[in-house]
Amino acid sequence: MEILIVSGFLGAGKTTFINEFIQQQQKFENRKFAVLVNEFGDLSIDAEIIRKDSLEIIEIPSGCICCSLNASLPEAIDMVYEKIKPDVLLVEPSGVASPMNVLEAIERSKFAENFRMKAVICVVNASTFSDFIDDFGKFYVEQIRTADVVLINKADLVSDEEMREIEKEISKINPYAIAVRTQYCRHIPAISTRLNRLQSEERATGIILDSVSLAPKRKFTLHELEDFLKEMIDGKFGRIIRAKGFVECEGLCMFQISGKNYEIKTLKVDERNLAQITPKAVIIGSELKIDRLQDEF
Repeated sequence: MEILIVSGFLGAGKTTFINEFIQQQQKFENRKFAVLVNEFGDLSIDAEIIRKDSLEIIEIPSGCICCSLNASLPEAIDMVYEKIKPDVLLVEPSGVASPMNVLEAIERSKFAENFRMKAVICVVNASTFSDFIDDFGKFYVEQIRTADVVLINKADLVSDEEMREIEKEISKINPYAIAVRTQYCRHIPAISTRLNRLQSEERATGIILDSVSLAPKRKFTLHELEDFLKEMIDGKFGRIIRAKGFVECEGLCMFQISGKNYEIKTLKVDERNLAQITPKAVIIGSELKIDRLQDEF
């Protein structure tokens, strides 16, 4: 079983990468894929976005692979190998998980000798790179340092000059990684084995963020939802780093916030089996005004 770890900070585009990667692979070869998703928060959002009829989704709800659920990850991977038997397993840890801890957990798996670590992919958000590397320092750097491929996603949101500075910084952190500019994770380099030759440095300490999971009760107009997302970005409800979910809004809408950017998408009637998706949202950040958020939803 081949294993890819898809790392990256909150809102970088990990779920977009997984969808794009599987679509590209299935065009050229008939292989079975499974995705092991670890959510930050009590409600599953990423699994709904990834879910396809032909794809196995295995969720580790709540907590973070790098801490409270570290012991269960090897068992989950062994279960996937024994019962689902995919050709390729993609592991998407929480955006605040350490890839080094995930690698070590894979090595502790009972069937580790039957696994092949294909690559660690790190997705970074070009538009939040400078802020996040300042704010989250060693932790943010470790995700890049561990990677074989760094996808510099959302490249259209920064200038060429900013992009060149980001590429220089990534090269300093990890000179062995392949760094690729991309939008919506569409440019994925072929990679057959791990490239990273860097030794582990002092382990980055975890970061503490608040998370609130909500089940929206009200319906929004598109205009109301857009205004609400802008208020979240502007700090009305605390420092929100990441938000995502589904709400009733002239049909079922999916919304996302990453840094200072937001997105709203109205889902088509036949998209992602709407009958199985219920309104839900996860908000992640610091100093969250949870009561006010609950009132808005």
